[in-house]
Amino acid sequence: MKLLHIISILLLLAGTVQAEDIIFFADDHYKSLGRPELTAGVANPALVPGDSILRINLANIGELKELMPINESGSNEDILREMRAEMQSSDALNIDAALAGTETLQAGAIKVTTGPQHIKILPAGGAAMLQFNITAKMNASGWYRLPLTVDYERQVDVSVKSSEVFPLYEAERQNLTCMVFVAGNNDSLRISGIKSELYAGGSEILRMAISNDGATLLHNCSARLLTAPPFYTEGPDTMLGDLAPGSLAVISFTVGVDGNAGRQDYQLGCEIDCQEKSIIVPLQISLARAGVLGNYAGPVLGSLAIAGLAAFLIWKRGDQLFSRKRRRRQK
Repeated sequence: MKLLHIISILLLLAGTVQAEDIIFFADDHYKSLGRPELTAGVANPALVPGDSILRINLANIGELKELMPINESGSNEDILREMRAEMQSSDALNIDAALAGTETLQAGAIKVTTGPQHIKILPAGGAAMLQFNITAKMNASGWYRLPLTVDYERQVDVSVKSSEVFPLYEAERQNLTCMVFVAGNNDSLRISGIKSELYAGGSEILRMAISNDGATLLHNCSARLLTAPPFYTEGPDTMLGDLAPGSLAVISFTVGVDGNAGRQDYQLGCEIDCQEKSIIVPLQISLARAGVLGNYAGPVLGSLAIAGLAAFLIWKRGDQLFSRKRRRRQK
């Protein structure tokens, strides 16, 4: 009966994991179903030509799907220890993450100058931030794919004898892709000014002015703020309407900041989608110190900034109109 029970479990496991190799110790008490599954997301996908620090959020979305008893005979303490150890089958261990540039793909537009990053353990449901020094050429512009190779170990089985745990590890590799956008010097849409009083643990208004420095009219434009931890934002895209050549539009986003965010410079992105084109404009944010003025200075100074930008826009349009009238008189 014991042999029949083990055979039934083997058939069930084979049908569940399909092509995945199943490894057993002879005296196993439990068998777990689950393995690591790593994903990578770029925290600051909008870059500018030159040297930058690319931050990549490496997450383990694997999970323990099932923990199945196989053999209930033996020491209760050993059985309990093995059950606990088998629950670590979805953890990724001894991770080496290597980011490659575009040297062989797109004429070396982006070069990575940092070697592989090491993480001792990334448990299921956990995440870690990787940082790589990169250099984008001055003529780089648009979207680029950066290969991220992740080598790690996972626990495929474990045995316990006399309260001593004997895990069995297996090497794994995942080939991931990180997408980055380099804002070229020839892009017509630019961020002319930024106003914010963001601070750790708070939620404030981030205001920015978008200018169309090109010579063509851009129709039905909208803007979306691209955020990554420690920043977060909610709400639909902001509609800008049509952007005429030389025009300026002021937009605002409500942005929250995690309480553990450090006082440093962060690079975010603003995606501007128009009928003619869609680009991502990078912007740099510095966190302010929370305090008495932090709660009031933002709205007041933000209103002054909006008023100043509006006055500039009115003056610019009036100056253009005056120039046109003067040219007509000269004719």
